[in-house]
Amino acid sequence: MRYRVLGRTGLRVSAIACGSNSLKAYSQEQANIAYNHAIDKGVNLILTSAAYGSVESMISEAVSHRRDDFYIATTTDHRSAEGAWRDIENSLRVFKTGYIDVYQVGGIRDQEGVDKVFASGGAMEALTKARREGKVGYIGVTGHHFKALNNALKTGCFDTVLFFFNMARIHALDELIPTAKELNAGTLAMQPLSHGWLKPVDKALRFVLSSPVNVIVSGMYTPSMIDENTTVTEPEPTEEEWRSLLREASAIDTGCRGGGCHSCLPCPRGNIDIPAIMNLINYKAKYGLQPIGDAGWQSIVENAGKCNECGLCERRCPYGLSIIPEIRRSI
Repeated sequence: MRYRVLGRTGLRVSAIACGSNSLKAYSQEQANIAYNHAIDKGVNLILTSAAYGSVESMISEAVSHRRDDFYIATTTDHRSAEGAWRDIENSLRVFKTGYIDVYQVGGIRDQEGVDKVFASGGAMEALTKARREGKVGYIGVTGHHFKALNNALKTGCFDTVLFFFNMARIHALDELIPTAKELNAGTLAMQPLSHGWLKPVDKALRFVLSSPVNVIVSGMYTPSMIDENTTVTEPEPTEEEWRSLLREASAIDTGCRGGGCHSCLPCPRGNIDIPAIMNLINYKAKYGLQPIGDAGWQSIVENAGKCNECGLCERRCPYGLSIIPEIRRSI
């Protein structure tokens, strides 16, 4: 297992970490097996959220007895100090610990959200109090919207940032990752396989591993998933490998910022997932998708057939992209 220093936190963490967004789809017994297997394989960072309901409890039941073997990064989606403090106290109780390594503010979407976190009575008051009292080690921020995350990082108050990044969605490289590097904030990339859609797995994971990102956050819920994902961390990636993979990703990029923008939505013709089409159409053509991705793509294509080429999405797009031809090509 490869280990990296998580920015200015100084934490020495595994290059791949366990996500937990889909853990509720599994039984407690499966969670016990998976998370213990991950730790046995050298994974020492687990990410979760208070907003995931029972997931914190499932992780705790699985591995809280091994608290010294892993770091916890969990999340509050509350913007108020009261709500954030309640989540912090509950996380400490659930994990049977006196200390959470990284506590994150989740779901940052826009500047209004950032402002609420830093307002009087905002979540940052609770987080800084918890850190002052030794209940929290470091403070992070998460979300899908790059501009808002970039603005949050520039406050200098966040030690880590969690964002989506993969071969089909590379635009965190434009500003967000450079800002994080400039501030020495730890970087964590979620959705390296786009919820299991992307293939080949080794190429998709090596892309993120060889990038400037510190940690890959992957949903790994069975020993076979864990073995497949962790094996990819060897050997140590080279700069040449990164340049090669980035050239591949750039060649199929349509310019869409995906979930980091969404200016094209909502489509007046219904549930047409324009960002998914723009992000995946060239990737699918070159590499194909996993079976789960093929099934999801079929649903996307069915909705895309509703397009009447009104042009509203193109008028809204801040990057001036030609969207309608890509929708037409997907059908």
